[in-house]
Amino acid sequence: MPPKKRTRKEADLEGEYESYTNEQLRDALKNAGKNPGPIDAANRKLYINMLIKTQTTTETDTTTPSPVVLLSSPEKGYKKSKTSGSSSPLMRTPLVATRKLPSPSFSYSPTLTAEPKQKGFDVTKIEGLTAATFTPFASDGEVNLRVIRGYADFLLKQGVRSVFVNGTTGEGVSLTDEERKLVAEEWLKVAGKRMTVIIHVGSMSLKSTCDLAMHAEQNGAAAIGAMPPSYIKPPSLDSLVLYLQKVGEAAPNTPLFYYHIPVLTGVKFSMEDLLKAAVTDIPTLRGLKYTDEDMMEFTRCLACEKGSFPIMYGRDEQLLASLAMGGIAAVGSTYNYCGLLNNRLLKYFKEGDLKSALREQRRSDDAIMILRKYASIAGGVGAGKAILKARGFDVGPPRLPLLPLSVEDYGSLVTDLKSIGFFDWA
Repeated sequence: MPPKKRTRKEADLEGEYESYTNEQLRDALKNAGKNPGPIDAANRKLYINMLIKTQTTTETDTTTPSPVVLLSSPEKGYKKSKTSGSSSPLMRTPLVATRKLPSPSFSYSPTLTAEPKQKGFDVTKIEGLTAATFTPFASDGEVNLRVIRGYADFLLKQGVRSVFVNGTTGEGVSLTDEERKLVAEEWLKVAGKRMTVIIHVGSMSLKSTCDLAMHAEQNGAAAIGAMPPSYIKPPSLDSLVLYLQKVGEAAPNTPLFYYHIPVLTGVKFSMEDLLKAAVTDIPTLRGLKYTDEDMMEFTRCLACEKGSFPIMYGRDEQLLASLAMGGIAAVGSTYNYCGLLNNRLLKYFKEGDLKSALREQRRSDDAIMILRKYASIAGGVGAGKAILKARGFDVGPPRLPLLPLSVEDYGSLVTDLKSIGFFDWA
């Protein structure tokens, strides 16, 4: 993809901003409503581009921002640019960016296996349970695609009609890009017409993430999710916005959900601020997969932009609490084997039967306590796969560095599950 040709105005601004010191650039961005991190030689160009975009408009802009004025003293700041009024990102059709950064220096070349599918997915109607699916492996550690059709049937019998594929539970970051594509294709092939299939595309590499995003769109994913890089982390909210903007550009017709799981990624910015930035800067971002215990932030995200962003809550042990705070959608690993239980919880809450809803939440938490006990041996995914096997569906072992339970530990797990009545109410 060749770089986008700059307009004369953009070229003039680029020349002017090149003369700024790093500190002047930072002050100018802050006074233009941005929140830049430290600026150095490695990221200076990105921040210059960001500043240029605050001074230019596209065909869809409704107002013209005032220019940034360089004052004699950088400490005094700059004149802040005006921004156009925000509107709900859910109303934009088609999903195309209104503010674009220069084209990336790499091109996307996914392997396409199907024609693009327009499924008419309505992101505003996400509700109920989404299972964060396990990736099936054979005994030799290779991906086992053959069981995915039966896996989808198993979930549907529990009333689970939405899946989040290749995420944390799916060991997505332990798969090669090609394996992730194969798993995504199989889920879309066997379940795409029966279930809402969301494909997680986040990785340590922006190039891989964009390639996986484009592949998911071309193969008909209802939506994509993306966690941020967790080794070389985004240093600021603005850098995360730039990153997600690129992911959105790679799949411009597919809703994007940011996967917020700071306990694993170490990336923790204000999600409310991210959603506000998405209105103008990441138009494909439609909501969050929110896996954190900060319930105040969760409720503020639910209310952000008049409630226009769907938020899927990701802590299974706090499902009832999320409902009480206004949530209507949840995504988690235990919904693979406790779908019936948690659907009853949702039903009781909707009917106003809080006593019964609380009973189901406590049962769920009893199972999660056993999950945590065996997670110390096999990791959370390894223990979860063992519970799913005990529940009646075997997706094989986890992939190293996670471990499968030994025969003895698996027998102990089943005994513990029986002791809480798991097989009677799960």
